Amino acid sequence: MNRKIPLGLTIALMAIAAAITFIISTSYSMGIYNSLIPDVQQRAEMYQKLEQIDAYVRAYYDGTIDEDKLIEALANGYISILDNADARYMTAQEYTLYREHLSGTHLGIGVYTREDGGYPTVTEVLANSPAATAGINVGDSIVEINGQSPLDIGYYEATELLRSAAGTQLELTLRTAGVDRSAVVSTIQMTVATVQTASYGSLGYIKVTEFNEKTFQQFIAAYAMLRSQGIEGLLIDLRNNSGQLFDSAVNILGALLPAGTTVAMNEGRDGTLTVYDTASGSREADIPICVIVNSRTEGPAELMAAVLKDQLAASTVGVTTAGEGNLFEAYPLYDGTAIILPISTLGSVNIAIEGVGLKPDYEAPAAFDDTDEELALLDETTDPALKRAIEVLTSRIPVE
Repeated sequence: MNRKIPLGLTIALMAIAAAITFIISTSYSMGIYNSLIPDVQQRAEMYQKLEQIDAYVRAYYDGTIDEDKLIEALANGYISILDNADARYMTAQEYTLYREHLSGTHLGIGVYTREDGGYPTVTEVLANSPAATAGINVGDSIVEINGQSPLDIGYYEATELLRSAAGTQLELTLRTAGVDRSAVVSTIQMTVATVQTASYGSLGYIKVTEFNEKTFQQFIAAYAMLRSQGIEGLLIDLRNNSGQLFDSAVNILGALLPAGTTVAMNEGRDGTLTVYDTASGSREADIPICVIVNSRTEGPAELMAAVLKDQLAASTVGVTTAGEGNLFEAYPLYDGTAIILPISTLGSVNIAIEGVGLKPDYEAPAAFDDTDEELALLDETTDPALKRAIEVLTSRIPVE
């Protein structure tokens, strides 16, 4: 049976050809035509090969083609050959959640999930959320939403129900260790708390769980409150912080360091070096600081720990950090999907991060697996890293 190439594919190929022509003409006008010729030729060969594969499959394959899966597979395949684990392709839903994380807000019942056996399984419960109030816990599987099984409607459709418009009431069936229970919750639009505070004697404690657009304001408010209480030292806990918003970390450093201090060195892919300095009006913290880190302290959190050690002689306690010094940029695509690419490498003036991590001044063993759930069950006497950090910081407070 003869089958024709779909009109949509033909139009797409024509558009590609037009784009290549545009690239050539534009590049010529910019004086870089010769350097782009090999690249354009390779792209043309790539599109030609895809066209041939598509033509053969549509002409002779005895089966059906899921067009959506085909497009997703092509996008994923392209990113996967970059030989860089930090580069990734995101579906439209994943990109929506990614932007939500960066914004510091959450729409839903206050949980994040992963797929397990077709069901949304809770990986995180936000504090003061409807889910927390209803007693939903990490590890719970959501097996029904308003009488519908995720196995029937699909995982992504189920998670979209969990993100229904604010005020939507949801009847959930939760399964834990094979036992089902019911819960009724309503969705809300909430600000995510990324900063937690505590006091240990004369020491103030700030835990930063991630870096998003709200973190800087939350940190400054917490820091001001602790300073008003007359603390003599500050503990900053960056364990399990893998947030990717670089600007938030830099802004916090700008509030702790004196004006004109170099906060970060950013080396681009072309070797260009960008230096970030604190703004005028910044001032040095006049109390000793100790930073707690672990193997899941990544990116901007590693940078923050390195800069405080480098520029303020802050003590560091814990285990060596992840060694993730790349700065990422998300590039949205026409259909709501996106790709994330590492575009440069970050570091402090005298401390490199990428590939090596930050080795703490004082080693302290991890508590079990050091997950947030495990750390939440510990205190200053049972958490080895926190206990050691308190000892180290206390020893640095001047005796009157």
